[in-house]
Amino acid sequence: MQKDVLRPTLISLAATAVILVAAAVFLWKPQASPMAGGRVTPGSYRMVLAFPVGELPVGLEIAGKDGALTATLINGSNRVTAERTSLDGDTLTIAFPSYDAAITLHPQGEGLVGTAHLRRRTGQVDIAARAEPGRSYRFYPDPTPPPPKLVGSWPMTLAGPDAEPGLLIIRQEGDHIEGSVQYPSGDVRYLAGEASGNEFALSTFDGNQGSVWRGRMLPDGTLAGDTFNATAKEPTTWTAKAGALQFAAVGEEKPPVDHIAFTFPDADGRPVSLSDPRYKGKVVVVAIGGSWCPNCHDEAAFLSPYAKRRVAEGLEVIGLSFEYGDDPVRNARQVRRFAQRYGIGYPLLVAGAATPEATKRALPGIGGVKIYPTTLFIDRKGKLRAIHTGYAGPATGDLNQQAVRDFDALVSKLLAEPA
Repeated sequence: MQKDVLRPTLISLAATAVILVAAAVFLWKPQASPMAGGRVTPGSYRMVLAFPVGELPVGLEIAGKDGALTATLINGSNRVTAERTSLDGDTLTIAFPSYDAAITLHPQGEGLVGTAHLRRRTGQVDIAARAEPGRSYRFYPDPTPPPPKLVGSWPMTLAGPDAEPGLLIIRQEGDHIEGSVQYPSGDVRYLAGEASGNEFALSTFDGNQGSVWRGRMLPDGTLAGDTFNATAKEPTTWTAKAGALQFAAVGEEKPPVDHIAFTFPDADGRPVSLSDPRYKGKVVVVAIGGSWCPNCHDEAAFLSPYAKRRVAEGLEVIGLSFEYGDDPVRNARQVRRFAQRYGIGYPLLVAGAATPEATKRALPGIGGVKIYPTTLFIDRKGKLRAIHTGYAGPATGDLNQQAVRDFDALVSKLLAEPA
């Protein structure tokens, strides 16, 4: 959890001078108080996004060094540094170009206020935001001890006819709790919050995607609560009970065909085909995703260095990106930004729009894309050997480690086979 920001008190002119000189060493600009002169000051903040259903809190740390600012979102032990942080006058912009999202804030009183500009399928969604300095809590300023014993994995049932089964994963230290929720299609990434009495609350925000999970422990040991995100019109209720649940780290589908074919342009318009000489006799992993997909970000963070490490053994990776909308210029830009964020060295192709109809046209052999990410495994003879759906990201702990082991075992098996 973040530490409180120290606020200098102007006791005398001499003391003030000492404070300003010391502050100049480590602050981006010397300040006499956190918002002196209406300027943005480095420090720790509790940022709150005003979703339509309720508020989502997240930690925010602004740091200054060598005349530059950096902003980091904090979800418990997880830290997400903004891809670009800039200050224009008194407007602070915390940008995540790989999501096509940004947060703009400016000083007001002792804090910051502004807007989170999030990207959704229907376009930009603007959410009011405020950031309060020196607030170290997330939900409960003074949690009531003792907190409930929440540690473990809880099979979860969400309300609604189309709801997926889930697994609520909770780690606890005192009143501080962290974890995630894993679905068959993927996880919700890093959740962080507190427990107070028989209640608890968790949230996550990575610069574009976020959600809030509130719950309570009932007398029979069952957990019950609700959840919402930035576009929810009302919360979704859920219940969870302690017990064993066989939950695969990723889903598997039987390939409907032995071979697939495709040709798509990269971000610079150059066509890349699965039949190119580069891929002959190689094991090819086809990573299907999109820059809007949070689990695709987690997969790319793993796959980018993995591909570089095993390329000499005959592994090739191709990324197929299905983006929001049909604007080829914007889609190419997003592919380029995504590749830059994760240092992707393999071809990342602009495959089309992220709609069922578009993906069926692009990949008719497998019937289109139903879950993001979807990963195809092709052996040295060009045969489609396996299809994995969804992803268990690092926030899920053991499930993520199992997913990585399974991925590595399958790739190693295919690499060991003759061409």
